[in-house]
Amino acid sequence: MAKHSGLPFRTDALHPDTWVSEVVYVPPETALPQATRRIGCTVMNGGHMNVGQAVRGFEPFTGHPTDAARMARHFRQPVA
Repeated sequence: MAKHSGLPFRTDALHPDTWVSEVVYVPPETALPQATRRIGCTVMNGGHMNVGQAVRGFEPFTGHPTDAARMARHFRQPVA
């Protein structure tokens, strides 16, 4: 997102009852979740979407059952 920094829309119409979902997962925290959390919105970062896609594709691709909780934990581990 370095080439597209900032927010995709103006946030002045948002209020604490607004639910915001980011689809970008690299970096794990973009300006959108940061700004909307300051307003008090409920926010889901892009990692949820990324893990959800991996969960749905894992078993058909590998033939092994998916451990969604393990995938989510692994995704959120820092990478050196």
